[in-house]
Amino acid sequence: MIFVDTPKMKSALKDAVYVGQGAINDANDGKIVIVCGPFELTTPSYDDELGLTIDSIRTSRSKQTMKLNKTAKATKANAETLTEEEKRNGVLEWSTAYRDKTLTGEGKIGNYTLSQDFIDAIVLNGTWHDYDRSELEASGYVWVTDANYSQKDFIEPLSQTQRNYKENDYRYFYDGANFKTGQTVTAIGIQNGDTLNAVAGITNNLMENELDRETAIAQGGVPGFGTSVFSIIFSLIPLLAGVVLLFTSGTRKP
Repeated sequence: MIFVDTPKMKSALKDAVYVGQGAINDANDGKIVIVCGPFELTTPSYDDELGLTIDSIRTSRSKQTMKLNKTAKATKANAETLTEEEKRNGVLEWSTAYRDKTLTGEGKIGNYTLSQDFIDAIVLNGTWHDYDRSELEASGYVWVTDANYSQKDFIEPLSQTQRNYKENDYRYFYDGANFKTGQTVTAIGIQNGDTLNAVAGITNNLMENELDRETAIAQGGVPGFGTSVFSIIFSLIPLLAGVVLLFTSGTRKP
């Protein structure tokens, strides 16, 4: 009933073959392997809608839109800074960000090629800010910072920066996996010839530095807390639905 079987996963990882920086061994096909070696970004992520290249193997794009908050009220702290129009009609505010697109590239670790399902499971660990400025300019966007938000780094149309913001203006930020070509990494995957496939249910399949077996399993192998909680909730839904059905059927009149 539980979506992620933690004891089973721990047992599987206990039998994982530690390859390190060793050569590919056909005898490991179908087994979970722990591989170390230099990371190579063979193809970067590319946002074909905006015409931007992100030098990351996996990236997500999120969007914020400028909305008019008509219920916003002046406080003592900001009352003097609000215009009369803002006091009458409301205050322009950036909406909650939502992820609207995921981008992936291609990569290798040593002689292993990373499969699409492996890449799809790589953790995004930072907001992207290393943009190609000439590419941004050619696409009509500019990099801006906003310390009021944890992301801090955004891109938006250049035309917006040349005037005051208006309702329905928008901006983007990218979360990326920050692995650079030449960087030594450790990966946990299923060997399929010279390809690494994803191991379902683990926390982190790609980690910085060359890690020993125990450290790799400790940092990357244990299912995450969020995954476990989701799994429990997911498994309880049918049970709760059944309880509700029994209760409602028991209260019906003949």
